[in-house]
Amino acid sequence: MRLQLLWLWVLVVVLYFSWEAASYRGLFAIMAEWQFDRLGQDLPTFNFCLLTMVFGWPALLILRRRRARELDERDAVANRALIGLDDESVAHVLETRRLKREGALALLAARDYMHFLFGFTAALWFAAVMALLWTLALPSSMDNPRVYTPDSLQQPQIHEGAAAFRGTLRYGRISSFSRGILFARRTALYAPLFPPKGANPDIRYFVEFLPAERPDIHSGSVITHREGVLVRSDLPGALIRLYRYLGYHPSPRYYVLYVNLATMRWPYYVIALQFLLGGATFLASGLWQRRHIGKLRTKVRQDAAAQQRTLRKAMAA
Repeated sequence: MRLQLLWLWVLVVVLYFSWEAASYRGLFAIMAEWQFDRLGQDLPTFNFCLLTMVFGWPALLILRRRRARELDERDAVANRALIGLDDESVAHVLETRRLKREGALALLAARDYMHFLFGFTAALWFAAVMALLWTLALPSSMDNPRVYTPDSLQQPQIHEGAAAFRGTLRYGRISSFSRGILFARRTALYAPLFPPKGANPDIRYFVEFLPAERPDIHSGSVITHREGVLVRSDLPGALIRLYRYLGYHPSPRYYVLYVNLATMRWPYYVIALQFLLGGATFLASGLWQRRHIGKLRTKVRQDAAAQQRTLRKAMAA
């Protein structure tokens, strides 16, 4: 039951910080923005692992303390059997129990830590699978794009999928965002589209540009023709906050026009690979911990056997 409660707590922690990561808020957002300021990029997998480990670790400490109290109570009951023995025999028995108790606690703590590592492996790999499955919910075709004009873009209902913007649209300050893992990295450029005069001033649309287009694009310029994939609320959370700091007001229901399907799905592939690598790291640590437990168990048994032999000799004397 206690081990199940430990797993339940870890699951709650993982789900909570998964929500923070998906919605880009709370401690996850604070860490990401600090990393942007200091490192020039965020480390989402590192942030996720660090936060879940820091807040999941107390469950292990509480479990270990409860087990220690149980062993103390068990020893207190067993000490009643020492009444009537001489002082030397009592000392040997108490020393034997102390060593046995320390060995038992060490084994339990090592085993809990191993379960902890394997649990995070499963959690990270589950998150990787969910990131890949999420790509199935994204638009999957660029055939027959819907054509939008500046006026039709102000309609309350806009359809995700292949889209073509026609007409004069002015865009604001361009931002860049880099995503990658290991030796694969890609930088995307985004710009907000200003609504027509007299319309709701909130920014409803962002346009992605390729890095190769950088020499030809300038903040405050206009576009008259743009095709791509329209996706709702899919801009990196850091950029949404950045634009708010710059005085822009993204709408709660905004859209991003991606260049193509590959650039749209790239962030999810990066996140999935980061979670897979993070899970592999925890798995390797868990396997090393299991090997350590085997050695520790052998040592505890050897020490207990040696102490038992010493105790029997003392009792016989």
